[in-house]
Amino acid sequence: MDKELHVTSLVVQVKPRQMFNVRQAILTMEKTELSVNDETKLVVVLEGETQQELLANIAAINGIEGVLSAAMVYHQSEVLKEDEK
Repeated sequence: MDKELHVTSLVVQVKPRQMFNVRQAILTMEKTELSVNDETKLVVVLEGETQQELLANIAAINGIEGVLSAAMVYHQSEVLKEDEK
């Protein structure tokens, strides 16, 4: 059976004093990577098998104390054939 792969990136605005805690919380999430950050912004890359999985992770990131916003800036999905998994 074919499987979907969804990849999205977010720009996450963070309260400066809570950047460390926000980074740590995001790093504990599965299929999540931090790409770039400065004192107030993170670029986060998420992968998932469904769009709903990504939306749940975006909602979780928005719920982290210190996160001001998480805006999706890129989304790609493709169907992987059985031998590409």
